[in-house]
Amino acid sequence: MKLNDPARELIGKGADATLVTLNPDGSPQVSVVWVALQSTPDGDELVTAHLAEHKKVRNVRNDPRVAVTILSLDKAGQGMRPYLSVTGTARIVEGGAPELLAELNPILGDPNTKFPPDGAPPGFLTRVRIDKVGGIGPWAS
Repeated sequence: MKLNDPARELIGKGADATLVTLNPDGSPQVSVVWVALQSTPDGDELVTAHLAEHKKVRNVRNDPRVAVTILSLDKAGQGMRPYLSVTGTARIVEGGAPELLAELNPILGDPNTKFPPDGAPPGFLTRVRIDKVGGIGPWAS
């Protein structure tokens, strides 16, 4: 699935995201993550980076169903702040985490802080194939 321009713009502005994976017992595990949008021949994918094999990496390997929410940086009127909601199917790719984190840090983190640190391990990427888009805003279907 390809995201529309407002959704692409929201992700490109550096809004934080929540990534929800499923624990082995079926309960949700929620983490705040930095997220990038990358286009593939099969459509857009959300991509997050992890330097270590955290619980979310193990959870995706066990059950690829995930949800991602990205809260808009803009306040709209008096109602709820706009947000993009994505459900999808994730896969773990080994390596590439330091490169993606270095790309995202100036946008999402402190551009004056060196992150990831020198000598960081190759880590893991979580690549999310977008199955459904919703939320409140111009990206909602």
